[in-house]
Amino acid sequence: MKRIGIALLLASVACGGGAARSTDGRAGSKRGVAYGFRSAPDLRAFPASVSWWYNWSPQPDPGAVGASSTVEFVPMVWGGSFDVNQLAATIPTGAKYLLAFNEPNFGSQSNLTPDAAAALWPRLQQLAAMRGLKLVSPALNYCGGLCNETDPFVWLDKFFAACRGCQVDYIAMHWYACTKDALVWYLGKYKAKYAQPLWLTEFACLDDAVLTDPKEAQYMQDALGVLEADPAIFRYSWFTGRFPSKPVVDLLAAPAGALTPLGRAYVDRPAGP
Repeated sequence: MKRIGIALLLASVACGGGAARSTDGRAGSKRGVAYGFRSAPDLRAFPASVSWWYNWSPQPDPGAVGASSTVEFVPMVWGGSFDVNQLAATIPTGAKYLLAFNEPNFGSQSNLTPDAAAALWPRLQQLAAMRGLKLVSPALNYCGGLCNETDPFVWLDKFFAACRGCQVDYIAMHWYACTKDALVWYLGKYKAKYAQPLWLTEFACLDDAVLTDPKEAQYMQDALGVLEADPAIFRYSWFTGRFPSKPVVDLLAAPAGALTPLGRAYVDRPAGP
């Protein structure tokens, strides 16, 4: 299953660009959703405050194709097995960005060492040049258990050392701790080390042993305040639409096209500080 592992550890090059604008004219925003939309009504449930989505894949889910023009789809190359020419032919027209390897330090995810990812990177640059895409770095988190590297910053530093001069236009990361202070600390580490704008491509409160709807709602509001106010954050996306094992994070309800109270809070939060 192509999703993140929960953050198990909390420890004591150039680009830019403005907000995106989708093909229906909605004003672009930082806010997105990490979810495989299998129905057009679900995707259409998100108003203009949500400008983009991704599904850990190079293409939208078939069920959402009819609605995918209303919200920008961002393709991803999830792991190391890919064909450049095939991807160049199948990534949707109008794509602007390419997300790279999903949690490569996790053995249960794309499981690429820094050297392996660096060796693959010229192929992503070739793809980006063919399709006019900006490249977003591999998205890491702290890893516990089966890992090729526990610390995301150690992994990234090794990657950049092995990939000197490589095109990396943005830095991506994931985060699942449940306090505003922890999020501020984590983002601060990235801002101190890397010059590129940041994409927080998966986040929610999932690390606490006891999860409640009020706790999730409070964390979301705290996190959105941080992310909207920080100019270093280019984009962010909540995990996820529906997550059967932890429905407390769900943005979508039943029937298709309905938002949960958390989903309504996500779309209703005004953009900006």
